Parts: sequence; structure tokens; C-alpha cells
Amino acid sequence: MNARGAFLSLMLALVLWGCDSQTPKIDAIDSQTKTLTCSLNGSPIKVAITKSSLDALMLYEGKEIKVNLLEVKDFYQIIMRFDPKIGQLKINKAGTVLIQLREAQEQIEPCLTELKSS
Repeated sequence: MNARGAFLSLMLALVLWGCDSQTPKIDAIDSQTKTLTCSLNGSPIKVAITKSSLDALMLYEGKEIKVNLLEVKDFYQIIMRFDPKIGQLKINKAGTVLIQLREAQEQIEPCLTELKSS
């Protein structure tokens, strides 16, 4: 490889490396104690997440349900006992959207995040 080719390869590597640094940084959902408030089937749902723990407490229709959050590529899957009325739930990485998959239909609901002092 001649000097020009080496220079171009180095410049391309720097450009690509620079592009990667422009992506927004999203903290892990368990980086701080918080409560996510969303809507599910027309009723309010709250997911209380404790700092440094992917175990969470879900409050829905007057019931407290212990759940686990499983980190997947670009979302967190909510692991819980299956309930046909709820289906499968997941939360985006930022914790701003709740996604429900039930009866082969996907429902997307916005969430509000309330940070708690830990």
C-alpha cells in the first residue's frame, strides 16, 4: 500500500470513528431509581425500577406484580407470568415508550418518567 492509500485508509477510519461518537448516549434503565407511568388497555400502569436492579414492581389495576427487565438490543423485555389481558410488554431503552404485544397487535404508548432520589 502506498502512502496515499494509507493516508486515505486512516482518514476513513477517523471519519467513521467520529460518526459513532455523534450517537446519543442513553443510560441504562436501572442507572437511577425511577417510576415509569404509562397507559395499558386504557388503565394507568406504573413500573417502579430500583437503581442497579433489573427487578421491578409493576402496579396495574390495583395489583402489584413483581417483574424482571431483560435487556435486549434496543429495548427491555418485561418478564412476568403471562396474562392474556396484558400480553407481552417491553420498554424502549430511554424508558419513554411502552410497547404491548397482544393478540398479534402491537400497541405503543408514551410514558412519563419520575426520577426518585436513592
